[in-house]
Amino acid sequence: MASPTAAVLPWVVPVIVVLLVYGIQRRRHYARLPPGPFPLPILGNIFDFPRKHLGREFAALSSKFGDIVYLNLLGQDAIFLGSLKAARDLLDKRSANYSNRPESIMVQLVEFGWFTALMNYGPRWRQHRCAIHLTMGPEVVPQYEGIQSDAARNFLRDLLRDPQDLASHIKFTVTATTMRAIYGIEVPRKKDDKYYQMLERMAEVAEAILLPGKFHVEALPVLRYLPAWFPGGGFKTWAADAKRDLAYILDYLFSGAKAVMGDSSRRSVVSRILEDSESQEEQMVELEKMCKEVAATLYAGVADTLKVQLEGFFMAMTLYPEAQSKAQEELDAVVGTERLPEFSDRPTLPYLSALVKELLRWHPVAPLGLPHRVVADDEYKGYLIPGGATVFVNVWAILCDPEVYPQPHDFVPERFLDSAGNLDVHGRDPADVVFGFGRRVCPGRHFAESTMFILCASVLSAFEIGPPVGEDGAAIEVKWEATDHLVVSHPKVHKYSIKPRSSHVGQLVETAAAH
Repeated sequence: MASPTAAVLPWVVPVIVVLLVYGIQRRRHYARLPPGPFPLPILGNIFDFPRKHLGREFAALSSKFGDIVYLNLLGQDAIFLGSLKAARDLLDKRSANYSNRPESIMVQLVEFGWFTALMNYGPRWRQHRCAIHLTMGPEVVPQYEGIQSDAARNFLRDLLRDPQDLASHIKFTVTATTMRAIYGIEVPRKKDDKYYQMLERMAEVAEAILLPGKFHVEALPVLRYLPAWFPGGGFKTWAADAKRDLAYILDYLFSGAKAVMGDSSRRSVVSRILEDSESQEEQMVELEKMCKEVAATLYAGVADTLKVQLEGFFMAMTLYPEAQSKAQEELDAVVGTERLPEFSDRPTLPYLSALVKELLRWHPVAPLGLPHRVVADDEYKGYLIPGGATVFVNVWAILCDPEVYPQPHDFVPERFLDSAGNLDVHGRDPADVVFGFGRRVCPGRHFAESTMFILCASVLSAFEIGPPVGEDGAAIEVKWEATDHLVVSHPKVHKYSIKPRSSHVGQLVETAAAH
């Protein structure tokens, strides 16, 4: 009878050979990857992933390793692009290979795959994008100017009556504007935050899902089969709660939009998609499902963008009063003091337009943008970009490149004006970076920019913005502060001093808001 050793021995050599070949191949694989911090066993570079100022800290990694940095996050490949050239070369010029979103078990468990921004490139995504373009494209956005102007007038009235409740006024304004434009729903002016709470809930779920290392099941898919009550299975309870909440939000908002569709004065994204469609009755169920998903995606994306930009606007005007004064001088010269700005004034307000561009650059909404996923292995500058890798773009670093934007940390609208004082963003438009790359460019950008123009112009026409004032009457120093979330970074809202620019502003604002 053969000994146990003799029985096992024939298998030893083949196993050793297989392990050696695998080890050699793996070393070769990693030798070709872009440079980055040395990874720990199993955990990889999870501790190298910044938790504070993401843009600045990833810029520091790029300074050390180059504009293409590799991190292993619990076994998941992640590539960080620190320059505009790298982003353009890969995400624009090779968009077919870089237009997907990261695979996510949590997206599957939450059933969040309907969210256009998280959807992989394909027929369903193209259907969503087509619907968004037809309702939010640059040629359609002027049709929302009445809604945007009304929102700006109501915002002024809120500031006039209670200037110390700025945070609530911003929340209400962005909610009311987007709800009216997307769903046709008039948000009541009472203290009812249900619509904004829905927005926050969607943003909260998206933020958690996109944060690398947040859920261990992404690195160890087998954990998805754990029961929710088992230690380590808490993510399933979280996913079930998120799934329930998102389903309720989609249905609630869409039902409200359909209820007002018969009112021609409430033309909205939803009514445009449904009423302008030539679909047959049997196709309406699928059309309504798509419309419901598109509307919720737009609501979450546009409202959050507007909120960040408005928060940044008040901070910038406080920290850089000279920019505020120049904008007001232009407004006084073009608009005068007997009326409020209109969209028709926009071509003759280049400084205001430059100010809105500088807001996009000075505090980008998403410091790392939304991640892309590589479909198949690629090579760039001799480095392997592995298929399946998640690709981030350091939007913050690109917009703080001193060679393109001198004095990048200062708020300088003049950088977007030519020598004759005309708007000039050729090759340097922050919107071309902030709103994404390649096939994943945000289609709501034109609506967001035009809304910010009328809001900023209206506020500066009516009010002087300054630092908070203490009980002793002295100004309180304001410092730049913002949240450090991966997806969206919100500037802190202070209790700024917001005062009417003249004695008749009150009557002007009340009259305009009443109409």
